[in-house]
Amino acid sequence: MRLRVGYLVLMQNRLLCAFILVFPSLDGCSTPLSSSSKLDGASQWDGNSSRDDGPAWRGDSETTPAELVWEDADGAFYFSGGFRRTGNEPGQSTNRHYMRTVRSDCASTDWTFQITFHTPANAPDDIIFIGLGEAVPDSSSFNEPRNSLNFRIHQGTTAFGTGWDVDVMAHDIGNLHWTYANQALGSLPGANGGTFTAQIGKNGHQVTFSILDTAIVATIPDIGAAAPFLYTSASRLLFGNASGAYSFDTLVIEGS
Repeated sequence: MRLRVGYLVLMQNRLLCAFILVFPSLDGCSTPLSSSSKLDGASQWDGNSSRDDGPAWRGDSETTPAELVWEDADGAFYFSGGFRRTGNEPGQSTNRHYMRTVRSDCASTDWTFQITFHTPANAPDDIIFIGLGEAVPDSSSFNEPRNSLNFRIHQGTTAFGTGWDVDVMAHDIGNLHWTYANQALGSLPGANGGTFTAQIGKNGHQVTFSILDTAIVATIPDIGAAAPFLYTSASRLLFGNASGAYSFDTLVIEGS
């Protein structure tokens, strides 16, 4: 099954998002279902409810497509040519927040997630986070996503002097405390910026992180060993950063 973000508009300073979901029809074709829902706060449904119609991605007559997919729990994003953070922090880049799926049991299902992000030339130094976990800022560790397994993609004019490194890390709670670390898998183009698509695929206990059309790839054979907190806390797909100079779009989830 495929979930794709469709058209979005900004109205009265509230994020109104229209999502297009494609469900299999009885004749084997695809039937589009579109709806809109405000994403200026957490959805009322947290994805844990028991439903007779299968996985939470599928929906029912009481749940809108937007509620099934993404929520802006902190009210920290808006849409302008893609999802963007409100504000622009050129300094320490610690005002980090995250968009996240409403569904919170992603560690227990198989899926492939793709998202495209855009880095402008000479942008403020920032880290792009894309991954799986609680999607809650850890105030004890520069507001990086706590209890999360994710890309840490260094971007901007100097990328904090890292050489534009791309890492895959598992962080629970605490100052730069990692349960898994795979640093400097490669680097993305520097201060000139660019457009990149990240992909994360889960199959059983194995998860593979990659930046498409590059040599950047990391496969984790057992996420239970690398990030055990994913099975004791919420496990949502997530993306986010600090600076509004960056944008995210073409969000696609395929899975069960």
